[in-house]
Amino acid sequence: MWHNIIVIKRKEQYMRLEKIMLCIAAATMLAACNTLTPEERIELAKRVNRQLDSRHYTIDVRTIIPRMGQTNDFTGNWSLEVRGDTLSSYLPYIGRSYSIPYGRGIGLDFDAPIDSYEETTGKHQERIIKLAVTNEEDSYVYTIEVSDDGSASIDVTAVKRDGISFLGELETEPDRK
Repeated sequence: MWHNIIVIKRKEQYMRLEKIMLCIAAATMLAACNTLTPEERIELAKRVNRQLDSRHYTIDVRTIIPRMGQTNDFTGNWSLEVRGDTLSSYLPYIGRSYSIPYGRGIGLDFDAPIDSYEETTGKHQERIIKLAVTNEEDSYVYTIEVSDDGSASIDVTAVKRDGISFLGELETEPDRK
């Protein structure tokens, strides 16, 4: 009986420690985000909007969020690039595929013409872009949300695969003076 009480107390202590560590990590991330002056934030927002308006932009992806399974941060050169009327998707895929060619197919690693491109503004002034593409394996809808600071989320839905999401950062070009 005493052994069970000791185990429960240790679990409670561990959970408290987890909460404290999570709060410290969140506070550190918030402090890191607030390193820009108000003028620098305005300038960054202008660069982000200019890139999105030109329809020539790249989002570097650093986190993958499968529908089933664990969220993972990764390193490497994973990205999503829009070049006018073409989408270059160089993204990893983790999930269930319902009908793909033998040999696992190409996944989310392809170049394809954009079938439709719609843009709206969200309630927090983020830009929400929905674009549809089709390749030889599947049809996809990419929903991209980009905030003024350049942080981006990508949600991919497909006909023959489970959906998947990504988090990343819009590459911004410095102003030319």
